[in-house]
Amino acid sequence: MADPQAEPQDKRSLPAPYQSPWEALSRDVPAAFADLRLRFQELWRRNREGDLSTPGFWPQDLAPLFWPLLLALGTAVLLLGVIQLRGALTPVADPEPQGVERIVTTPLPEARPLAAIPEPVPSEPVAAEPIAAEPVAAEPELPLLQVTPLLKLLAEVDRDSAMPEGLLLTAQPLPERNGAVLTLDAKQWRELPPSQRLNRTEAWWEQLQEEGYDDLTLEDTDHHLLARPSRVGNGMIMFDPQTTP
Repeated sequence: MADPQAEPQDKRSLPAPYQSPWEALSRDVPAAFADLRLRFQELWRRNREGDLSTPGFWPQDLAPLFWPLLLALGTAVLLLGVIQLRGALTPVADPEPQGVERIVTTPLPEARPLAAIPEPVPSEPVAAEPIAAEPVAAEPELPLLQVTPLLKLLAEVDRDSAMPEGLLLTAQPLPERNGAVLTLDAKQWRELPPSQRLNRTEAWWEQLQEEGYDDLTLEDTDHHLLARPSRVGNGMIMFDPQTTP
């Protein structure tokens, strides 16, 4: 005969029925939010009534403002830290490389002789009433270089050297920058040794400096740069002449 007290023990020893955790979570999450809402309401009520603890230096009448101000200050500091961190992590663009100096030359205008001004022919005096001349303000005279034509001047410099005839084609002054542009025959210039090119260029430069010039440029007939003065120190900078096909 079976013991009647054994049946309840057998039921307790059976495994618990399966319960889905997602179903339990669907019940627990609303309950947790409800509990948080109640706790927040309680905290808000206690702060409004001045029941929350505050530092000793804080006035008791302003106790409800202490914790909201502290929360706002902490939020502002956190936002400022995030902004500074984003600025530090933002990649900085590399600076643009410095521009390469380029020298642009312009074609030389053809030299034309100035037309001779005819001398005034004396005419017979005619009686007329004297007219009072208005005073005219004298315009300041611009300083001009008192030199002979450049081509003739430099040709005289080359007379005692072993330079080939016809090497120097034109010599054009540039009054706007107090300089001069010398046009050379590219073929004859390439046939000269580099040392002879440098000596002849420095001789032209020294002669023009004595005449008051501040700049000198050497070109070929295609306006390719052959030489110019050094911007640092003295002397000339030479460029390799370009060969034309």
